[in-house]
Amino acid sequence: MDAAARLAPSHAGHPIAIDTAAARPRFRLGSTPAARQASGWVELAPAQSPFGVATTRDGRLVFELEITAADLPAASDLGPYTHYEAWLTTPKLDLIHDLGPIENNRAVHAQADWNKFTIIVSAEGAPVGRKWTSAIALIGRSPSSLMQSFASHPLFSVPEPD
Repeated sequence: MDAAARLAPSHAGHPIAIDTAAARPRFRLGSTPAARQASGWVELAPAQSPFGVATTRDGRLVFELEITAADLPAASDLGPYTHYEAWLTTPKLDLIHDLGPIENNRAVHAQADWNKFTIIVSAEGAPVGRKWTSAIALIGRSPSSLMQSFASHPLFSVPEPD
């Protein structure tokens, strides 16, 4: 990784790489033990509209995502699977969108309108369900997922004077 990339700790104990020198902001998809040699990136760009930047009806910004993976092993190496699928989910995993099949060195284009999100690449069989299987090969979190509120930290919970 080049010197322009910044590393920050992730919740899973693996670093999250955010490449600040790229033409468009991007974040790294980290490999799991199931596919240690695999890697990937998610490039972010504000979605365009005739009025400038695209938003949803309730005012959330829409981002264009370009997801690429490299060095994924054959899906069948991970079990009874036939291909890899890309997924978009919230950090709480309560909302999940199937972004479609993904292959080595072929970009998947999608949109996200959540401030914080996670991208998962998993090995899947046919038919694909409503959620990924346990065969996760790559995972990455949006840069905004690194932001956290410290309002509930004990440092800020000073008792009120009587």
